[in-house]
Amino acid sequence: MVVLLTMKLFLYIVAHLAVITSGLVTSYRAPIYEKSTQFSLKVNDVDQKTINYAGYDYVQLDLDEGELYTYRITALTHSSITSFTISPKKIPIRATVTNNQLVFTVSKAHYLIVKIDNLKEIVIIADPTETDKPPSSGTGVFNVMDYGADSTGNSITKGIQQALDAAGRSPGSIVYVPAGVYSIGNLVLRSDTSLYLAGGSVLRNTGKPSDYINHYNKTGLLPGTWWISTDFKSRNIKLYGRGTIDGNGHEMRVNNKFIAEMVVPIDTTHFIYDGPLIRDSSFWALVPTQSTDVAIKNSKILNRVNDFYENDGIDVVESRNVRVFRSVAIARDDSYSTKTWPDDKGTTVPFPNKPMSLSDVVFSDCLAWTECYGYKIGQGTYGQQSNIVFKDSSIYKAAVGIGIDHKFGTGLVNAVTFYNIDIEKLWSNAHGKATWIAIFVEKSGIGPIKDVKVNHINVFDEGAKGGYLMGYDDSSKVSNVELWNIFLSGSTTSAKTLEAMNILNTDFTENINVH
Repeated sequence: MVVLLTMKLFLYIVAHLAVITSGLVTSYRAPIYEKSTQFSLKVNDVDQKTINYAGYDYVQLDLDEGELYTYRITALTHSSITSFTISPKKIPIRATVTNNQLVFTVSKAHYLIVKIDNLKEIVIIADPTETDKPPSSGTGVFNVMDYGADSTGNSITKGIQQALDAAGRSPGSIVYVPAGVYSIGNLVLRSDTSLYLAGGSVLRNTGKPSDYINHYNKTGLLPGTWWISTDFKSRNIKLYGRGTIDGNGHEMRVNNKFIAEMVVPIDTTHFIYDGPLIRDSSFWALVPTQSTDVAIKNSKILNRVNDFYENDGIDVVESRNVRVFRSVAIARDDSYSTKTWPDDKGTTVPFPNKPMSLSDVVFSDCLAWTECYGYKIGQGTYGQQSNIVFKDSSIYKAAVGIGIDHKFGTGLVNAVTFYNIDIEKLWSNAHGKATWIAIFVEKSGIGPIKDVKVNHINVFDEGAKGGYLMGYDDSSKVSNVELWNIFLSGSTTSAKTLEAMNILNTDFTENINVH
């Protein structure tokens, strides 16, 4: 009996130590941000740095994958929790509630959206621990503090651009931005260099139009700028780290009537974006434009969901061979989309090249939250868009889950795949559409859509209206569409007809196959 009790005690101690001594967790919160008033988060009993935000709160973590991590979320304003959800649903997380605490255990880094009762959501952004973190000084490292950068945020600083320019004269070098707040104007990234944003660093938009180049006037909207962009004809650029790129969007757009695309890899080749958090965009956030061989990974875009539209997450524009993987994009407008535009009009006036087609774009392992489309092609469809894949992803909330809106231009859209996507909740509407699928041609953009595959879609919420597979006339049909393994409203049996899929708008279609 004594031996048995000793063994039980030993197993308890081992299990307890497994939680306490598991991998290192790092959390970031710059001093300009306030902690959440609705939530606290402990990971393995260590307090993490939550951040209060507009519409939801968030916390940013680094952790060693493969270890055991116990998350303990406390609802600070509640004595007890009566309901909760954790998204993406496809991640097998089992949570328990004790009074006002929600507890679950993971062994991998995930991007999660947690909803508790009537509180704001809390977004948990966990990345694997950095393996390519550079030293802050040494051969080939240009620390911005050596160029007079102001890390207090009290004045606009030119030190970061000066460091970028110096690094551009030394190919293969790294510009290092340590923790601190940096108010900056436009930045231009140079060929064969990397810009590293250390955890706790913030590149902050001033919100003052006079501090920025007026690159264009957005048709029907406002004048705007490319805030952080690449040199034309550039190559081999990397932007990475655990810092924050803060667009100060409400100040810039609402108060000062100006917009900024946040990060614009334009006319560049072999561009890598890995890790920085983008928040509060006044316009589109991450916009690869007329570029080739672009990799975007571990991207976190946290925009406002209750202020203004046209604050998209990732828009791929007239680019080729683009890979977006392991990403979360929260915005009031589209989370993820592809576009092709006309020549010399609105935002395209400063483009360095004539209009280009778009091809070979893959979005994988993404999480969307929007009041518009989760995953979308269009509305700009002036040039051909082909070989586009959205796969292995989830939608927390959207007006339309997946879609192709052929609204502007006459370009062909073909060879599109939507595969293994969970649509968890649909709300609101986008231009009158409120459905899990909207693939259609509008009068203002007559052009064909063909060769579309929609496979293994879990539709937990069908939306308030029927779906669309609809062309405009005989010259602009939606054709050669295959749909199979479509599961609606939690059913374990796939729908076998368009009607069963709640796809009710099917004019000017051809060769629609349901399996």
